[in-house]
Amino acid sequence: MDADELARVIGEVPGPEVTVEGDLVVARVPAIGDAVRLGAVDVLDYEYLVAPTGEPGIELEVRRGHEKLPLIILGEDVVFMPAYAADLVVEDAPLRVPSVPNLIAYSEMHRDVRALGRAIDDPALELDPETLAATLLAHRCFLAGAVRVGLWPVRVAAWWEYMWARVGKGLPAEPFRADPVWDRLMADVTRARRQAPAGAEAYTAP
Repeated sequence: MDADELARVIGEVPGPEVTVEGDLVVARVPAIGDAVRLGAVDVLDYEYLVAPTGEPGIELEVRRGHEKLPLIILGEDVVFMPAYAADLVVEDAPLRVPSVPNLIAYSEMHRDVRALGRAIDDPALELDPETLAATLLAHRCFLAGAVRVGLWPVRVAAWWEYMWARVGKGLPAEPFRADPVWDRLMADVTRARRQAPAGAEAYTAP
């Protein structure tokens, strides 16, 4: 399958804006404010489907190294597999590894990270440090899973970085493995904050 064919295949799903940009097929999903960027050579198979909500979509099988990852593109959402927590922290890291779902929707990831950010800032709530550490790790698994299938969730990552800056220092949630891709995402968070209008919730504190 070449890029033009992959664009045509994804373009059968109503909603996403699909273009070919160099070697990449880009499927922009306005409802989530992000886009999937894929090389056609990495897409091994596809199947059209109907989500439980009745929304039509397509499930792609995406090659990443030795793994084959599911990626579902819907008209107003994208569903993907979170990264493994063990791949994000150093070996024998002294922290509780969270239980994460097999698949998560982008909209769900964004909703949950915003909810946790607001909970952290609520003085009436007392959050257990171990539970909070595990939850932040789970959210980082979601973000890493999104990135490895071609998404670039800067707004969601901004919420995660905000929470980490607020409470991460005192949590049993380190050390993370070195990850230059994550570093680039955090750099884009910083850049987006500088460019955002004053008080823009997407990139600043709640």
